[in-house]
Amino acid sequence: MDSPEAHYSQSSSSSSSSSSSSCHGSSLVPVQTSARCPANRDHPADDQDGGAATTSLVIQRLRFLDASAAAKHWSQVEERFDRIALSRRDGTEPVVKWSDFAFCVGIQRSTEYAHELLRALRGRDDVKADVTRSELHYCWRRVTDPCPDSKIQIFFDLCDRNMDGLISRCDVKEMILLSASANKLSLTGEEADEYAAPIMDAVDAGNRGYIELSQVETLLKFGLSKDSAATTPSPRLCYHGGCDSNGAVRQPMSRPEVLFRTYWRRAWIVVLWLAICIALFAWKFVQYQHRMAFEVMGYCLCTAKGAAETLKFNMAVILLPVCRNTVTWLRASRRVGMVVPFNDNINFHKLIAGGIVIGVILHGGTHLACDFPRISSSDSSIFSRTIAARFGYHQPSYVQILATTEAVTGMTMVVLMAIAFSLATRWPRRRVPPLPRSVRQVTGYNAFWYSHHLFIFVYALLIVHSMFLFLTSNLIEKTTWMYIAFPMLLYAGERIFRAVRSAFYEVEILKANVYPGKVLSLMFRKPEGFEYRSGMYIYVQCPRISPFEWHPFSLTSGPDDGHLSVHIRTLGDWSYQLYSLFQEATAARLDSYPKIYIDGPYGAASQDYIKYDVVVLIGLGIGATPFISILKDVISHDHVDNRLVSIPKGPTKAYLYWVTRDQSSFAWFRDFIRQMPKTNQKESIMEMHNFLTSMYKEEDARSVLLSAIQALSHAKNGVDFISQTPVHTHFARPNWSSIFSRLSRRHSGSRIGVFYCGPPALARELEELCTKFSTKTITRFVFHKEHY
Repeated sequence: MDSPEAHYSQSSSSSSSSSSSSCHGSSLVPVQTSARCPANRDHPADDQDGGAATTSLVIQRLRFLDASAAAKHWSQVEERFDRIALSRRDGTEPVVKWSDFAFCVGIQRSTEYAHELLRALRGRDDVKADVTRSELHYCWRRVTDPCPDSKIQIFFDLCDRNMDGLISRCDVKEMILLSASANKLSLTGEEADEYAAPIMDAVDAGNRGYIELSQVETLLKFGLSKDSAATTPSPRLCYHGGCDSNGAVRQPMSRPEVLFRTYWRRAWIVVLWLAICIALFAWKFVQYQHRMAFEVMGYCLCTAKGAAETLKFNMAVILLPVCRNTVTWLRASRRVGMVVPFNDNINFHKLIAGGIVIGVILHGGTHLACDFPRISSSDSSIFSRTIAARFGYHQPSYVQILATTEAVTGMTMVVLMAIAFSLATRWPRRRVPPLPRSVRQVTGYNAFWYSHHLFIFVYALLIVHSMFLFLTSNLIEKTTWMYIAFPMLLYAGERIFRAVRSAFYEVEILKANVYPGKVLSLMFRKPEGFEYRSGMYIYVQCPRISPFEWHPFSLTSGPDDGHLSVHIRTLGDWSYQLYSLFQEATAARLDSYPKIYIDGPYGAASQDYIKYDVVVLIGLGIGATPFISILKDVISHDHVDNRLVSIPKGPTKAYLYWVTRDQSSFAWFRDFIRQMPKTNQKESIMEMHNFLTSMYKEEDARSVLLSAIQALSHAKNGVDFISQTPVHTHFARPNWSSIFSRLSRRHSGSRIGVFYCGPPALARELEELCTKFSTKTITRFVFHKEHY
């Protein structure tokens, strides 16, 4: 933000002085920048001592406007003013209402704070007077003035609610409540009064019961002196080589090398799949070029038959990625896991579905648009000596061909697959708002789940379709059953196994808790023989809601715990009904809970944490659930002596970055977080960082007092007042580039596993950062992701 050449100042003696606070007309007198301002200081020695220079730099961080949302330049403020300005009847300059001040400067999300800021800038009770362009310009230049003295004066006036030139404990309490409201924190008046006391004790050294202007600088230092590496700008990358953790000389990898190391497992699977599809298509294409039917239908027949062969293959392969027990079993093999990307099984399932769509279009489209018309309209002599025997020596019409078993089963399959594929796409499955309301009523997870079971009928019709082919009666050429027999048996066997196993896993619910944000925590007694690894998930069914629906949830209990636990957030109809059932049961203090069945465990990407010495776990909201289990396992393994050789070593350092939007979210895992310092006394194994995105950054005037309270509270009793845990809460969104830069320096030359669970938008940013820092430093970041 550009600094003004000059600024307008008020008398420092009292903010209630009318001569110093007037903002209108000729009373606005420009003055030169204060001697303490950086604009007029050539050297730090110009201050009384080095500490004063440092203090000035700290105060300069203070901001009265949100830099990410507010207008960046006066031209933008002026444009907003002109958009809503009202013309006066007497012909003087236009004005806007005092309530529109927030809109003009771009802080309309905090209207109450904007009103208080306008009061502080005016320095008088008449805060509801209209705002002229010149007054708005004056206010804008004051709040963007980099001078520490100016910032201190404005902040003093913000806190001085009764404008008597002194800040009392009541003023501090009111400012705390205003800050909490602007940052969407839940804070009562009694709590605000309790937090105001340590601030007064820390700043009011003489115990006079009030704070003067000269003491505000001390107050600001409490809130601004923290060096939050997670929110400060990222330093410039300057590593071009160095030694890794073993002392070996290394150079940063090139971008092609990083991309190859990241994607080669996916690439060879996709290339192999494409090669098989192309080979099958070409084989059938060439084969039918030498059939008599080619004289009637030409290359349309070759194309249709080639596509049909790829459809047989894809209809078989598409079942393999969703055989979850098989995938979980294969994932346990390190040798197989080194070459097969099991974490992408669902993506591969979707890719094959895309191949099926292309195959259906080619096969069905060429039949309907080319083959069938050519059969019905071909020359009778050519028809008689080529394919007449296959039609009973009767040349059918187009409608008669459509009425055959082959055509009817084919078109029925297309309709069923179109329904299933459409409802499985992201928008209908998640009921994205842009969909029309009438469409949203017949979409959602239930529609996706039940429509996907239409493929039972699709496979049955596929077998019937393959038995009634136009152009051959040779059973050897009717190969569809050969393709799909094994995958269908494997998938059917898995479903039977899951049904039998889940019947034995009717679990006893030990405890149920309902948390803010509509989050349900369930603790089960671990069934006998139930073994799992951290990062795995289970499926949960509640017969009272639906006897058919199973929904996946990550386990938040550790493998060494004597129980199983899950945290379920209400994100759909089923989870909302489950939450309501248990909310009623806990409220009524019933002895019995609704019956629950579980199925699993199943493997997930988070399991791969065991492969790395350093892991970075990033969870957004409820996306932290799989990482709680991992942290429990990391801590418990650190306390195990003389472990067996067969037990994987696991990470020696784990970082958890939990980003959430609501303060109430910290209650979800509060018990675990409070217990963490007891099991991680040296803080050498695990670090946890909480981020609350509803808050403004620490240097924002709306957060300075909260930051000061946080520092004083943590210093006094070791508890963060926002999360009510020992873990420090960072304000606003993380600066991921800065975080990765710090990790690359701290673990130079290491191979760091980055695990993310949350919405896909941030996943793309994190993956790009992993690639960037792997190519710019000698530290390699390997990215893994899960979505909820």
